[in-house]
Amino acid sequence: MWVFGYGSLIWKVDFPYEEKMVGRILGYSRRFWQGSTDHRGVPGKPGRVVTLVEDPEGCVWGVAYRLPAGQECEVKAYLDFREKGGYRTTTVSFYPKDLSAEPFDVLLYIGTCDNPNYLGPAPLEEIAQQIFNAVGPSGRNTEYLFELANSIRSLVPEDADEHLFCLEKLVKELLEKHQNINCL
Repeated sequence: MWVFGYGSLIWKVDFPYEEKMVGRILGYSRRFWQGSTDHRGVPGKPGRVVTLVEDPEGCVWGVAYRLPAGQECEVKAYLDFREKGGYRTTTVSFYPKDLSAEPFDVLLYIGTCDNPNYLGPAPLEEIAQQIFNAVGPSGRNTEYLFELANSIRSLVPEDADEHLFCLEKLVKELLEKHQNINCL
């Protein structure tokens, strides 16, 4: 069984796997539209983490992990708990970056618009402000954003995830502005 990571599963791999492969899925776009009250925010002041939205022209780069033989159920149960904040699973085709490898099916965790933690679209400036301010049990929401942006930039330098990189730029501007205010 293979699992596709497109958010924190790319840079916070805290589960066993036998193999990993960089690649993409089609028909979706990555968006910071999922609320997080259990990791990067708290109830009443949720952080924002990524989910996928259907997009016929979309392409999302990430990492597929092959779960260890004989441990699939155990690891999936752990991931189900980790991704409990409104995510459901579906199966999609994964296209490896290495073009010599054939496409294969992966399990995908997706926060759909009908889950209680779904925040949906908002102006990027509002999303950036929310990410800038949010903190939860797993740390600052800014860390999540920066780790994801750095990971995508490192794994797939040719990817131009406009939503991700625009938010990164806006949040860095907020941090700079905040630091300048504190220096006065």
